Amino acid sequence: MHSSKTTLHKVDLNLLVAFDVLMTEQSVTHAGRALGITQAAMSNTLKRLRLTFNDPLFIKQGHIMAPTAKALQLAATVRKALAHTQSLLNRESFHPATTHRQFRIAISECVASIIVPPLVNTLRQIAPHISLDVLVPGEDGHSKILERGDADLLITWFPWVTSGKLHLHRLYEMNCVCLASPDNAHVGERLTLENFIAADHIQFLPQGLSSTLVDEALLQLGYTRKIMGRFNNSSLVATMVATSDLLTVLPDRYAHFLAKKMNLRVHPLPFEVMPLRIAMAWHARNHESVADQWLRKVIIELVELADPENPIR
Repeated sequence: MHSSKTTLHKVDLNLLVAFDVLMTEQSVTHAGRALGITQAAMSNTLKRLRLTFNDPLFIKQGHIMAPTAKALQLAATVRKALAHTQSLLNRESFHPATTHRQFRIAISECVASIIVPPLVNTLRQIAPHISLDVLVPGEDGHSKILERGDADLLITWFPWVTSGKLHLHRLYEMNCVCLASPDNAHVGERLTLENFIAADHIQFLPQGLSSTLVDEALLQLGYTRKIMGRFNNSSLVATMVATSDLLTVLPDRYAHFLAKKMNLRVHPLPFEVMPLRIAMAWHARNHESVADQWLRKVIIELVELADPENPIR
C-alpha cells in the first residue's frame, strides 16, 4: 500500500490530461495548442509520458501520431479518471442560483431556434449568473467539436449510435414537411406528389451535407425535384418561400415555428421520409460534472414539455 502511494506521489497527474488531449488530437502541435503550451513543451511532455508508462504510446504515421495498443488500452481508464476528478472538484461548488458559469453549446440552426430561446428564459429565472455561448457545429464531423473541448454539449441530428468517447441522449424526432406561401398555386387542399414534383424548390442544405433525406426518398421512388437554389440558412429559405411560389422542406417543429412568424402554411409530404433523430451528445470527460448534468436535465425537461406544433416557449 505504501509502495503504490509513493509511486503515485512521483507522477505528475497533469500528464494524464496531456495523454487525453493527445488521444483526441493525435498531433503534438495540435495538442500543445489545445493545452496552451509550445510544441517543444508538448514534445517534452510526451517523453515524460513514455517514461511513465514504459511505452511509446504514440507513433508517427503519416500526418498523425497514432496511438499504440498500450495507449488504446489506457484511454478509457484515463478519461474516466479525469472525469471523476473533475466531478470531485465541481461537486461542492455548483449552485445554479449563485454560480457564475458559461456553457458552450454547439447546436444546429433548426434545433437552436426551438430550444435556445426557452432555455435562455429558464436560465434567467433559475440561474441568472449562468450564460450560454452558442456555436454552430463545424463541417469536420460532429464529434470533433466535443473531442477538442470546443463545446460542452452538442445538439443536432444523429443516428442513435456514437463512439465510446461520447454519451448520447435522445431528445425527439422531427418529420420533414413542406413549407409554402398561403396562395401557392402548386398546393391546393392537399399537396400531391405530382404537384410537389412539378413545383420549383429551394433546398435547405445544412453545412457538411451533400444531400437530404427527402431527396434520397424521392430517388427511391424514381423522382427528383427541381431545385432552383441550395442554402444553409433556413431563415433565408423561408423568406424566399414567403415571397414566391417556391416550395421548401424543413423539419416539422421548425417549420411550424417559421409558419407562425411569417404567415406560411405547413403541408405533410405526400411520400414517406425517414424522420430526423435529434439528440444531445457530450464527451465522456463531462459525464460526471455536476454542472453539466444539471444543464442536460434542464434541456431534457424543456423538450419533454414541448408540443411539436407549439414549440417550447
